[in-house]
Amino acid sequence: MTMAGEQMSWSRLEPRARDSSLAPGLEARVHDALWLLARQWQFGELSAGSDLGTAVLAEVVIEVAPLARFRPGRPDDGAATEPYDPAAAPLEARVEAEDPLSEPTARLRARAGLQFERLLVAHGVGSYSAAYRAAYALAGPDEPGDAPAARFLAVVGGRVLDGKRLYDDMSAALRPTGGASPALPPEPVVEAADADAVGRAAESWLEWYDELYVRPTGTAWVGDRMEYVFGLAAPSADGEGIALEVDEHTDGRLDWYGFSAGGGSGPTDGAVQVDDPATMIPTPVTYPGMPAQRLWEFEDANVSFGDVEAQPEDLGRLLLTQFALIYGGDWLLVPIEVPAGSLVRVHSLVVSDTFGQRVRIAPATAIERAEGDWRMFTLSPGADGLLVAPVLVSALRGRDLEEVLLLRDETANLAWAVERTVEGAHGLPVDRAQAEYARRPGTPPPAADGDVFTYRLMTDVPEHWLPLLPRRAQPGDPATTLELGSLPRVLPDGSATTTAPLGRVLQPPGLTLREEEVPREGARVTRGYRMARWVDGTTFLWLSRRKQVGRGEGSSSLRFDAM
Repeated sequence: MTMAGEQMSWSRLEPRARDSSLAPGLEARVHDALWLLARQWQFGELSAGSDLGTAVLAEVVIEVAPLARFRPGRPDDGAATEPYDPAAAPLEARVEAEDPLSEPTARLRARAGLQFERLLVAHGVGSYSAAYRAAYALAGPDEPGDAPAARFLAVVGGRVLDGKRLYDDMSAALRPTGGASPALPPEPVVEAADADAVGRAAESWLEWYDELYVRPTGTAWVGDRMEYVFGLAAPSADGEGIALEVDEHTDGRLDWYGFSAGGGSGPTDGAVQVDDPATMIPTPVTYPGMPAQRLWEFEDANVSFGDVEAQPEDLGRLLLTQFALIYGGDWLLVPIEVPAGSLVRVHSLVVSDTFGQRVRIAPATAIERAEGDWRMFTLSPGADGLLVAPVLVSALRGRDLEEVLLLRDETANLAWAVERTVEGAHGLPVDRAQAEYARRPGTPPPAADGDVFTYRLMTDVPEHWLPLLPRRAQPGDPATTLELGSLPRVLPDGSATTTAPLGRVLQPPGLTLREEEVPREGARVTRGYRMARWVDGTTFLWLSRRKQVGRGEGSSSLRFDAM
């Protein structure tokens, strides 16, 4: 280092270690003994210190009760249980799926027909495509419905196969009941030399048709509440079984907290499995902002619990802050891999410390009363354990094919079910308001002779607004239900008709809703496709519904005795 006048410069500053060993640096020596004693006094180690060992090993034995039975719908409605394999499909697909092929749209019929023609070509018998197309031609537009659907049917009508009709005939012919021999349908006529190839193409097509969508075995959708209701059952050690119920599934997301444990479900398939002891090293649970583990360690400044603003009545914040600052360092993590679709209980937990002592850790219910004030990850006092539900982390959701708004109209003193969109024959959503406007006749010319007053018993309401009429649930019962009704309408040709729902959400006719399902903020029910990939790589596609909070009250502009 050199100095010249008032300037100072240097070429390099380099520390030089006198010892090649790293031991002194790893010892983390504290030279200020008074500071260390003060910290020990601050932590209470000088007055209330005790020799405590550190947990080094944990031996865990768990009980695994696999989910074995599934019941769509409410038990009071007579819904039967059926065998359930959690690894076969995600639970959302099993619960939400409805059959889009029971009444397929023209697009689905055309798609299935085109797939059959491709398979005929792949099996070397593509020459029969024209014959099958003539025998199972997709019909063109019958009624002048919405314009996009009419254009689609005008293009595909008579040019592609009707996959639904073909499936019904092929399934009945190749999968007969009563001991009959499988054979191709009599029409169209297939040469004997080509019968085997056409039969193989038809079998491949039937398998493709069956696996195209998730097909439900029962319906879990409860129309009077616009929600999914279902139940699961798992075996128990006493043989009575454990019933798990979901009373309100609306948003497409399932997890353990949506289940509640009821009474015994009776004998179920399978049995409780007790795994061999698993030995592992417990690790402390960490979280941002937790107190430092070492006396001379600087704490993370990203989270400051001292800045938490809580009033004396903010019990939630106060409890969280107390837990983080006082008891946050007392938790250890022992990870255990368990199968999805099972109810898991800890059978025993033995912890070994650095002094060689083995301590058996009892559950909290053995220390507190059985109906303890607070527990984590438990379904109910009768079902201690963690439910690892076979559910999806996420799934793709397509556009809403159908949308219904349930709202209240205080001006008309009525509740309404508004079909905003329905699925058209072309497989796309149709805006009912725009479709009605397109069919509306032109404005009539004004009257020639002065002012003319017209008395109307009631004003017109859009045809996609369906009234929900209040009814008594039962005679003498103060509870009220809302029954889907209809309104009279006069067509431009002078004929009379009534409004009716066109979609699937408001089916069947005469649908009855509970009054609490149409609150003041309303409700929004949608219907669309979901697709997800399961743990084995299989892709599942199903049609589901979802209920969300509505958009508030609405006005139908309905008036009576209008001039």
